[in-house]
Amino acid sequence: MLKSFLAKRGYGAIEDLAALALKRGDTIFVNKFHPRPTMNDTDLALAVGSVEDIGWVLIDRQSEGEGLTRFVSLTFRRREGL
Repeated sequence: MLKSFLAKRGYGAIEDLAALALKRGDTIFVNKFHPRPTMNDTDLALAVGSVEDIGWVLIDRQSEGEGLTRFVSLTFRRREGL
């Protein structure tokens, strides 16, 4: 219950937010993802893969900041036929 409450307000795991946007019928999904600095972007790759598995296609990626303030703005569009 808390998970869905937070997701509806834009907080939570990226795959939960992506699934909610797909269910709502959105054609574009944008997320400000904060990769862990110790993961060498492995968590970023896993996040993109999990969102694409749901039914989105990554169309843009922009990195900003450094170290702990670094984030990646990810833009996805709905996969054709969904």
